[in-house]
Amino acid sequence: MARTNYQRGYETERKIMEQLAKQGFLVLRSAGSHSKIDVLGLHRDRIVAVQSKRTKKFSFSSYQKEVVAIQSVILEYALNNVDFELWVWEDRKGFKKWAITADTIAEKGAS
Repeated sequence: MARTNYQRGYETERKIMEQLAKQGFLVLRSAGSHSKIDVLGLHRDRIVAVQSKRTKKFSFSSYQKEVVAIQSVILEYALNNVDFELWVWEDRKGFKKWAITADTIAEKGAS
């Protein structure tokens, strides 16, 4: 039976949770919230808020709306002490990652 979009999204979030847990983060998932934070990682000296996406064929321009929305959240709530990241899982290739601040976007190493 074919997986639903919800199931595919859940699988992507679980992969993120596993990666963050391996790095020593306490990991929380915002199930079905449709917010700009899907996974939250807490560490002694760092908080990471991840927006996750999944695609068959990657194009960064498809995610400009998400980036702008994340930047709006950072500005609105003055969350300069939280590391916001966009992780996009491309089928058969893995994650592409970006660090997002109120005014910049920087690609991170893929995994």
